Amino acid sequence: MSRVKEGDIGAFEAIVERYKGMAYSLSYSMLRSREDAEEAAQDTFIKLFRSQQRFDSQRSLEPWLMRIAGNTCRDLLRRRRAARLPLVSSVDHEHLAQRVADASSFRREWTEATSQAVRHEVDKLSEKLRLPLLLKYLSGSTNRQIAQTLGISVSNVKVRLARAKDILQSRLERVMEN
Repeated sequence: MSRVKEGDIGAFEAIVERYKGMAYSLSYSMLRSREDAEEAAQDTFIKLFRSQQRFDSQRSLEPWLMRIAGNTCRDLLRRRRAARLPLVSSVDHEHLAQRVADASSFRREWTEATSQAVRHEVDKLSEKLRLPLLLKYLSGSTNRQIAQTLGISVSNVKVRLARAKDILQSRLERVMEN
């Protein structure tokens, strides 16, 4: 970012190339739409470029960039009045019962249904709990990076992660019982 501040456009292109996947992944996990995620990722880098003079070179770029991406997604959700992310449809139990004879088909259906149930329950978490969870397990961020990204303490990150996992476990146990 120091080179970008000095007018080196090539350095900015390198930053975009390095972090575009991460910005897109976070955006997609929040917005659940490919088009919206692409727009949010592009807006993230525009905002990064426009705010280059405010960047503190004593800090790491990644948490700052992820914070911009998260804020961009929240802004997009607010602008579009999307109070709720799209939910994944429930499992068609009759369809599964018809395919039990084919074990590999059943296993594939079961894996897909489980994956959908997990995504559905993650989507239902509050943003306060969902974001640390996605940053940890989707982006592979450390607790310290998550704390920097969200502007909270590391202990708060740990509490939110534990709370999110507890809620998911209890909700998924109920889903799997049905």
